[in-house]
Amino acid sequence: MNKDFEIIAEKVSSQDKGNELLERLADVGSPGAVFGEPVESGEYTVITASEARVSLGFGYGGGWGTDSSEKDEAESGTSGFGSAGGGGGAAMSRPVAIIEIGPNGARVEPIIDPTKIALAFFTTLLSIFTMGARMRRALRQ
Repeated sequence: MNKDFEIIAEKVSSQDKGNELLERLADVGSPGAVFGEPVESGEYTVITASEARVSLGFGYGGGWGTDSSEKDEAESGTSGFGSAGGGGGAAMSRPVAIIEIGPNGARVEPIIDPTKIALAFFTTLLSIFTMGARMRRALRQ
């Protein structure tokens, strides 16, 4: 599995367990996770900067009631209580820039993702063709 992508899924048996899960996922957004360790070479220092995304969901619920299969609920006296919970989340990071610090000052170089650029281009192209087709269809009617 990619080291920059982590999925955490586990049983959440209590609110404390849910809070622990939330804290583990929130660690992804800490400065130590966003900025890499500085690497020094001569007069230059290089630091990587990353984009971090975290998603989380968990819930806990319970209920109670009486056994409705009995003919006379009042006589049976059977009642029960149940509860359950669950949760999960995902954390992802990817490098977005390199910060170079040298004798002439600091410089930030973005890391360009060609896949995102290509996806944006083809999505825009598809939108243009779709809107053109709809406009031609509307003019014919």
